[in-house]
Amino acid sequence: MAGPVRLNRFLAAAGLGTRREVEGLVRAGRVTVDGTVMEDPAVKVAAGQAVLVDGEGLGAGPTGAVLHRVPGAPLAIVHPGQLHPVLPLPVSGGGLELLLADPRLARRLCDSRHPLKEKVDRNGIRTRLAGFDLEELAAGAWRPISPRELERLRLSARLPPRAG
Repeated sequence: MAGPVRLNRFLAAAGLGTRREVEGLVRAGRVTVDGTVMEDPAVKVAAGQAVLVDGEGLGAGPTGAVLHRVPGAPLAIVHPGQLHPVLPLPVSGGGLELLLADPRLARRLCDSRHPLKEKVDRNGIRTRLAGFDLEELAAGAWRPISPRELERLRLSARLPPRAG
């Protein structure tokens, strides 16, 4: 199962600002996790927990996730919104898995006309994909994709930036 991430990182990935900027929201008591008011931006949030800001959901939720999948483990990540795999690994494979909330971008990144740079080691483990590196994640861990990283992916797929 995927591991938890810091609340400030989760909120930043949802597009509410930088990690430093969202700390103000948390410290002001405007963020709840599963109905409990949070005041510490370093608290860990597990995948699937209900995170609200000022009583409102985060809309589509985070833009996506990077997952370190253990070889042979099924893709087991419960995350706000529906995530679409980019170049999915086979069930017996392992390594870096990229999941996006934007299905159009995920399809475009899978298109052979817009090839992603990928590195696979001699054991068949994907260690690098589209600028994301496996070394930053422990086995079974995940992290949200930041809006800045999403823009980089959109540009590599030759999709125009999203307004707003």
